[in-house]
Amino acid sequence: PVQFALVQQNNIHDLPFHLHWVKCPPDADAVLAMLGAGLLDTAILHTEDVVQAATGGSTLRICGTYTSSPRCFGLYVQNQKGEGPETLRSQCGLQQNCLGSQLALHVMGQEREWRTQGGLYLRQLSSIEAAKTALASGRVQAVLWERHLAFECVSSGEWVEIWQTTLPWSSALFVATRDAAYAKSKSIQSFVQWTRTCSEDFLEAEAAEAASQLLANTYRLSGVGVLAWLSSVRWWCRCEVLRSDLTEALRHLIFANLAQPGVVHPSKNLAKSFCDLLEATDLQGSPYLAEEHLGSKQHKGRTSPMPLDE
Repeated sequence: PVQFALVQQNNIHDLPFHLHWVKCPPDADAVLAMLGAGLLDTAILHTEDVVQAATGGSTLRICGTYTSSPRCFGLYVQNQKGEGPETLRSQCGLQQNCLGSQLALHVMGQEREWRTQGGLYLRQLSSIEAAKTALASGRVQAVLWERHLAFECVSSGEWVEIWQTTLPWSSALFVATRDAAYAKSKSIQSFVQWTRTCSEDFLEAEAAEAASQLLANTYRLSGVGVLAWLSSVRWWCRCEVLRSDLTEALRHLIFANLAQPGVVHPSKNLAKSFCDLLEATDLQGSPYLAEEHLGSKQHKGRTSPMPLDE
């Protein structure tokens, strides 16, 4: 929605702040480095990347929730129905620089003890095209990928999904540098509010043709793939964060040995002057919530790591 608004010049000239939008590499470490160097004031990042950075000593401030829908991952093989995750014996491809896929892999690992089966070799793949090539050539036996990105491969019959899971927290948060959260708090709040307007405009029927063209050109989504993606995402765009989102992400990171036990809860990094930390009871009946959110697990088999004592 933000990129669409910029391309269409929707509500740009009336903004109460100066917006210079930077398209960063698909690498959270690079974005965090740019924030740390003062090259960016604010950014939109996946929740698990934010939580890992916060527990690792980052001074970034959590400013709100961008998308309240969770990320969904699937395990795919090359058109071999009847396979299951228990049949894996060799290499599995993962999205490169994707912390979410690593967490999804650990969820899958709860269904069987990999070490007793000789382990599972992982190969990082840079794109969906690289994943298709690796799977077709036999370089990997399966790939673990975000479901909306793999939709076309599945609908064409090229891939078969043999397992899927949902990471049970909101997928993306607004963050800002500590200095920006203090000195530019009004601008950040206005930016968050503007993104909500962008998402509403993006979903208007009048914008359908232009939005479809943008998705096709930029993200290679088209036809039914666009509808599948739109049905899976919810833009919240408010200066509010659910405590359980931060807790669940931290719990999974600790389970996967990607964060240390005993770390301070990431809510300490909340921009407390304008961002509200909400409890689940605050949102009963709210569109923020969905059936798959807040503890309802969609993956098959065992569900989650051990509870985390905050």
